[in-house]
Amino acid sequence: MAGKYLHVDILEPDKETVSAVSCVIKAGGTVIYPSDTVYGIIADSGNRAACQAVAAIKGYSSVRPFIVLVPDIESALTLVSTSGSVVLMRKYWPGPVTMVFKASRIVPDWLVSPGGTVALRQPADKLSQAILKETGRFLVTTSANRKAEPFPLTVESIHAEITLKTDITLDGGSLQSRRPSRILNCTGSIPVELRN
Repeated sequence: MAGKYLHVDILEPDKETVSAVSCVIKAGGTVIYPSDTVYGIIADSGNRAACQAVAAIKGYSSVRPFIVLVPDIESALTLVSTSGSVVLMRKYWPGPVTMVFKASRIVPDWLVSPGGTVALRQPADKLSQAILKETGRFLVTTSANRKAEPFPLTVESIHAEITLKTDITLDGGSLQSRRPSRILNCTGSIPVELRN
């Protein structure tokens, strides 16, 4: 059964929509939304079942260590054990840059890569920040496409199989000027670009 479909102003998101999304996320649901990069799927990172649902929507057989959205640098620092991470966070955030750090002990195992890392991003857009604030949770995120499909820049370009499996789809219009986040491996002394 298809989930709820809502329109949202990405520049001035309304409180009712943000509240509806927050309730779904807190209940362990999944949401498609227009991020500061491309259309993505978000869920509560602390809820293993929700993360498993995101993996299933993407067509994966098991949970993957998805990118984790954080509201601010202070909270992000609790998730990492990489020295000097605050300098890099201040340099690149907020914005469409995902940074991979050594994970701290409090990070749930399903968010940690086999190499002991966690991928974090502090988004700059109002919608992402509003959802993070309203939920009070770290959120997992991944693009709303199947493997090898183009990154979705409109709701219409998202495969129906994905929208049918999510609880809410937020339509914020075209994101044609946006692109996937840049990814930096920040576990060493010098950041290494993994995706530009």
